[in-house]
Amino acid sequence: MLAGYMMNAMKNLISPNNLIWVGIAFVTLGFVLPFLTVLGVFESTFLLALVTFLLQLGGIIIGVIVTAEKAMEGRRKYQNRKKKEEKDEQESETGWME
Repeated sequence: MLAGYMMNAMKNLISPNNLIWVGIAFVTLGFVLPFLTVLGVFESTFLLALVTFLLQLGGIIIGVIVTAEKAMEGRRKYQNRKKKEEKDEQESETGWME
């Protein structure tokens, strides 16, 4: 019972919509941290530069992967709907069920 609840919670946590927001947050942080460094709020270090680079790269990669996944899902839904419409048209053209 508890394992099923935990699996359902993980599926909701790792949903494409949540991953898009994580990607947006990563890219935003990857922009804000260097901007604050330029303003003098943070000291410029190699570690900060590496973290901001990895945040930007990770955000872009997550965004591209999730967007591609959503596009493939939409394409599958469109193809299934198109197949169903073609099947319905074929059945009605024969006229044997009228």
